[in-house]
Amino acid sequence: MDMPKEFYDMVCADIKRLDNVRNLSAEELFELHRQIDARYQACINKWCDGLWCSTSDGTHIAYGHLAQNPQKYVLSNLKMMKAKLETYKYQMNAVQLPKPEVSNSQVVNVTNSVNVNITFEQVRKEVEEMTSLTNEQTQEVLDKIFEIEEVVKSKDSKKSKWEKVKPVLTWLADKSCDVGIALLPLLLKIGQ
Repeated sequence: MDMPKEFYDMVCADIKRLDNVRNLSAEELFELHRQIDARYQACINKWCDGLWCSTSDGTHIAYGHLAQNPQKYVLSNLKMMKAKLETYKYQMNAVQLPKPEVSNSQVVNVTNSVNVNITFEQVRKEVEEMTSLTNEQTQEVLDKIFEIEEVVKSKDSKKSKWEKVKPVLTWLADKSCDVGIALLPLLLKIGQ
């Protein structure tokens, strides 16, 4: 199913709204939190993971508890929601969005560079220092790093290695931007 451009634009607009929360009153912050939560909880898998005052089953926010300390919880949640939306935006399939037409006479050169010389141990240390993760989430990320390392070290073909890390990529799509940025160079080691 194609992702409507309007939906993509809405995600981008909400990310901008979450960039500008410093001047909002407590009531405005709380209302923004409710709007963003209501808008995305049904379409982003595990939306409530890592958010303050999520229910024990992780399906929604307990707003009664959230209201008890809105300054601490709401601002923290809005920051996490922004990271989740940024990740969601980038995982949207670009093929689904209308692309500008380019004439044959135009040449576009794009150069990307990602440092793949980082070691698994450096990434483990970086993950252990992430304050946005709970101990359980940290251990889960460390386990995935171990899985990636085993695949990279294996003597399998590149194609086979990519097949083996598909579940890790699926898992990674629901994680914060920080986790994705930390693990991306490790995944790129497969192509070396």
